[in-house]
Amino acid sequence: MPSSSRLRGRAFARAGLVAVVTAVAAVAVGALHGGAATPQTQSVAVPGKVGQTVRVSWRGTIPAASPHPTNDCNGAGVGVDDAAVSLTVPRKGYDKFDAVFTFQIAWTPSNPSGDETLNDEVLTVNSADNADPGDTEGSEVGSSDGGTTQETVVAHNLAPGTYHALACGFVNSTPQDYSGTLTVQTVPRAATQSLTSAAAQGLQFSAATTADPQRDEAEPLIEIARDGHIYTCGPTGFSNASDYAQVSTDGGDQFHILGTPPRGQQGAGGGGDCALATGVTPNSSGNYQYAYAGLGALSGFTTSTSHNNGHSLATAGADANGGITSNGVLADRQWMTFTDDHTVLLSWNQQEPRNVVVQKSTDGGLTYSPITSVAAPDAEFPGPMRFITSQNVVYMPWTKGEQVNLAVSHDGGDTWTDCKVASGATVTGGTAGFAVADHDSAGNVYVVWADSSDYHTWLSVLTADKLAACNQPVSDVAATDDGEPTVDAGFSTPLQVDRDAVRTTVFPWVAAGGAPGRVAVTFYGTTSDGDPNSGDFKAAWNVYVNQSLDALAATRTVSQVQATTHPFHYDSICLNGLGCDLAVPAGDRTLADFFAIGYNPANGRLSVVFDRDNKKPDEAAGHIATPMVVTQIAGPSNNGGTVSVAGHAVVRTSSTDPAGDALSSYSLTAPAVEPPDPPTKNEAAADFTSASVGPDAATGGFTVSLGVADLSTAALTQALMDTGGQSLVWVWRFANGYQDAAVSARWNPVSGFTFGYNPYATGGTPCAGVTNAQGEKCVVYPGTQPVTGKVDQAAGMITLTVPATVLRQLSGADANGRPLEQPAVKGSRLYDGTAFSFANTTGATQDTQSFLYTLDSTPAMDFLLP
Repeated sequence: MPSSSRLRGRAFARAGLVAVVTAVAAVAVGALHGGAATPQTQSVAVPGKVGQTVRVSWRGTIPAASPHPTNDCNGAGVGVDDAAVSLTVPRKGYDKFDAVFTFQIAWTPSNPSGDETLNDEVLTVNSADNADPGDTEGSEVGSSDGGTTQETVVAHNLAPGTYHALACGFVNSTPQDYSGTLTVQTVPRAATQSLTSAAAQGLQFSAATTADPQRDEAEPLIEIARDGHIYTCGPTGFSNASDYAQVSTDGGDQFHILGTPPRGQQGAGGGGDCALATGVTPNSSGNYQYAYAGLGALSGFTTSTSHNNGHSLATAGADANGGITSNGVLADRQWMTFTDDHTVLLSWNQQEPRNVVVQKSTDGGLTYSPITSVAAPDAEFPGPMRFITSQNVVYMPWTKGEQVNLAVSHDGGDTWTDCKVASGATVTGGTAGFAVADHDSAGNVYVVWADSSDYHTWLSVLTADKLAACNQPVSDVAATDDGEPTVDAGFSTPLQVDRDAVRTTVFPWVAAGGAPGRVAVTFYGTTSDGDPNSGDFKAAWNVYVNQSLDALAATRTVSQVQATTHPFHYDSICLNGLGCDLAVPAGDRTLADFFAIGYNPANGRLSVVFDRDNKKPDEAAGHIATPMVVTQIAGPSNNGGTVSVAGHAVVRTSSTDPAGDALSSYSLTAPAVEPPDPPTKNEAAADFTSASVGPDAATGGFTVSLGVADLSTAALTQALMDTGGQSLVWVWRFANGYQDAAVSARWNPVSGFTFGYNPYATGGTPCAGVTNAQGEKCVVYPGTQPVTGKVDQAAGMITLTVPATVLRQLSGADANGRPLEQPAVKGSRLYDGTAFSFANTTGATQDTQSFLYTLDSTPAMDFLLP
């Protein structure tokens, strides 16, 4: 496979820092050469046999006052030292073995106090086409800025050519001498292969429900409370300072937006990363407390908490008067877990000094103590925290270099110990996404990750009786040569999870939660083989869920099902943070860094939240990252039973929808204290009762009939009054070939009902009208193409016609396995059909839209063109 390239170290690889880095880069564009190493250029030949090593070394000096705030020598900043290496490979390349390339720089701080933070250096390795660090027209192999006195970039099977090892300062108070090495080792080819899946025993997922039909939410997270409430959340980017969240009260068929409508923010701030958690036991209201933390401008977090499933949200900002401050220099990727009904632990990746630190809240996640402990020293990427109630154990996976680790606390997060989960071939090149863990009802811990060399997904298990052996003190881990744990607590040999024709996987996530040995792993997967970081990677991506019913057995088996009914993304999924923009062609980071699966203890079902970005094949980047949820409708449950959900066949012609769920004022926010329960009310004029698809003989297309509880003028007027709307909108949204489309009915008191169709349409920052050109920040429904429609107000029925001329199907495939888009014909499959009702608070006509006031939706379905 092509060599992997991965950004390692500080938060520049995370969504929360991208906009800040971009702003800095706009001021200081491009790095400048500061000098050349000695020797300036060397040659290295990769050995022709396995088990051999060659090494070259050099010395250099990094100029003083050469800060690179992007943590990358290719980014904004001045002054680098350049060592060039000309590489040749055997005539037959890497056909018999793999080669590991380890670039490293090391130094002793030159400032008078010897303070590491005053001479904090960066190593970036470029291929020949990016020889000039001020030139963004090339390829970055990798970059490292971990906060110690050495930095390492590891690559695999590099192509012949010239490579430049650039040394620069993140903080550089004085000139810094350093020594550099490149070590090339030939090793046996990784023993990974395509494995056959076990029988899925009927495991099946629903059509994809749109959790938020407008907002841009990369890396969506899912949290399922013990009473079955499903919460999803995702950041729309620091530039808009907003995370958005939703809650489903009906098992995943419909989601309500959290926060004061119509925009629906949980607090003023966030937008970099989003974390959610729910209580372990019921609170005084009989609900499971909900807590949120959103990463702000690198200095801290916005927080919220709710005692009543998100109806009333108390929020605090990331400043001295509330919320959380970083208590250090720069904050990054945070995670949360409850340990009872009101105590919340928050972990986050402090950048200076670089450690995963923990803070504690005793008021349900609104305010937090100062930093109470360090969970992992100098970690690269910390994974989500979990709490095992029966053992009073908090744990958290984390990665560094080519090793996956576990941090464990037995005293509620006050102190931590660490151990090694895996290293070697299954972590070659590091990880393609976070390492993630979950546990079953007996306390057995399951850890998953994907390697970033061959892009396979791996699973390892630590049984509950061995948790106590994960006992290396954090201080001892920090004192090791590489800052990685050496204790092996007894994790099982890693098991390759991906199966059958899947060749490349990224972003694995895991859900256990039920009977011992039952676990489900999800990942983004494709049958294309290669490096997804590359901007010229061609692929069709789907969501897979692989389930093991015997994960504690020595001969454990894994099934595999494709949970999505059509690709949600095409081509590159870049893992390199800002390096995605530095490469040519640039990789696509629209989806950011993860997605998630959760287990619902109330009904035994699995739910997966992922992003659909409406990207077409060969486009440089995706568009709006729309959070979608698929929920288990059949097959083995993690709880040991079997799931069977009636009326939710994936392909069908109609959906029924319960009455009374078109809710205005579902959620309200207030500073510092939870406000009184909002005046939540069902809006009968927006309350769907059914949606059905039938033929349209006149055009060869289809009609969609939307049943609504009450379409009387009185009900329509009341809905406008309750929402502050100027018009009402009823939309049938569906995936029409590569991209979503919508047909809509609209009503305002002056014009009455009108009808229109539009292909995929987006609004600007943060969600401005359809003519706004300031980027793509939300989905809008202008209905610019008139269509035939009718309304029977007495019967409560809206009928809309979609002509065949606008319909597209996915059929056949190109050489890269990507489906082809063609005109739809009778029997063509259309995807994820869902009805939505909104109030438009911005305009009486739909050429003016911003955040729409979401009221109701129907269960999603795939359907055939009649």
